[in-house]
Amino acid sequence: MPLPERPPRGRLARCLLAQELRSLLVSPALWLMLGIVSILVGYSFLQAVALYSQASRTALSFPELARGMNPLDGIFVPTFGAYYLSESLLLPFVAIRLIGLDKESGALKLLLQLPLSPLALCGIKISAMGLLWLLTLLPAALVLLFWHNLGGHIFLPETAMLFAGHGLFSLTVVAIGMFAAAITDSLPTAAMLSLAVTLGSWVLDFAAGSQGGIMALLGRISLTGMLRQFETGLLSFSHVAAFLCMALFFFLLTALWLHPGRGPASRAGLSLLLLVVLAILLAGAMQSHRALDLTENRRHSLNPADSRALRHLQDTLTITIHLNPEDSRLQDLEHGILAKLRRTVPRLVVRYARTESNGLFAASGDKKYGLIEYDYNGRHDASYSNSAREILPIIYRLAGIRVVQEPVPLYRGYPLVADASAYRWWFYLVIPLFCLALGIYGRQGRW
Repeated sequence: MPLPERPPRGRLARCLLAQELRSLLVSPALWLMLGIVSILVGYSFLQAVALYSQASRTALSFPELARGMNPLDGIFVPTFGAYYLSESLLLPFVAIRLIGLDKESGALKLLLQLPLSPLALCGIKISAMGLLWLLTLLPAALVLLFWHNLGGHIFLPETAMLFAGHGLFSLTVVAIGMFAAAITDSLPTAAMLSLAVTLGSWVLDFAAGSQGGIMALLGRISLTGMLRQFETGLLSFSHVAAFLCMALFFFLLTALWLHPGRGPASRAGLSLLLLVVLAILLAGAMQSHRALDLTENRRHSLNPADSRALRHLQDTLTITIHLNPEDSRLQDLEHGILAKLRRTVPRLVVRYARTESNGLFAASGDKKYGLIEYDYNGRHDASYSNSAREILPIIYRLAGIRVVQEPVPLYRGYPLVADASAYRWWFYLVIPLFCLALGIYGRQGRW
């Protein structure tokens, strides 16, 4: 009797993808997460609109204050803070089911006997999770629609950056959840391991906020710290690469630990090798300062004339800073002109001089505390100011060039006084009931 023919791998992959989608759709955790996300997003949106309207009442009378009214900072970033909570605390519980349920039921052993590699199986599972992750964007889409109906302004490039950042963050969290389920024997243990990573990332970013050295470096590559870069509207290629490297690392680890033909020693050795490769890739990615300023007010960019002049500096510009890491002046310098110089000057060296001052102001024994020194082409200058208006002329004097600023249109801001309370029932009632109905529909086996 002839053996039945095996289905083509493409058809088999599509069948498994459909099965994974059904498995997720009948999951109570998915619909519970969607309902909670809707409530959190709705509350954040209503509060953001109320605060934005309160500030706009004053800004409408003063053009200088109106320039500070940016919907990205005032509406969308606070609203998407609800997504950060759900992605850190709720999404892992859905992600671990991709592997955990198959392990508990024994279906994983059958899946591994199919003519598909563990890497392909993990790819199918994470693809199914990615498709259903789009459902969580329904409240966000309503936020954009309602804000537009209220007369609010939406600048698509910076808004798309916000979506992209949360997409990369969610991809990494899902990969971490899959790996946690692959190396543990129960769903509660996998959930605890996933939460330890996501919450540990938040703690690391918080602890590194006023530290220097290795803590500052770890804070830059924490998941929370990298997500914050996307909230500012700056497309940093290094942070995109870091997110992708971390997601790929945990994805490959999941496929490795699910491989039935490898022993514990082989898995541990290859995992260590992947960790070394990840460290090298992250170190290389964080050295790049290439970025695109996608904000409407060009907050991350210098005047076009300044950018052209700084890009043509041939020699090395060395900046020596005599400030403690916890000093607010250093933090303003780092996030202000120094970040722009790193993205513009081809050869820039920043040195942090050791100082014995522990206070906010200079100690009596350290006369150089607070001083910022500049060296270029054998010339030296120094200043205590951290303002771009004083720092850029110093650099131009050292380089022997004269720069005339180009006229650029001023960002006028978008103050708006609005009331979004009429939309609260969409987030508090309509979407949660919709999720409840779909959850009941799926539990009855109708998917």
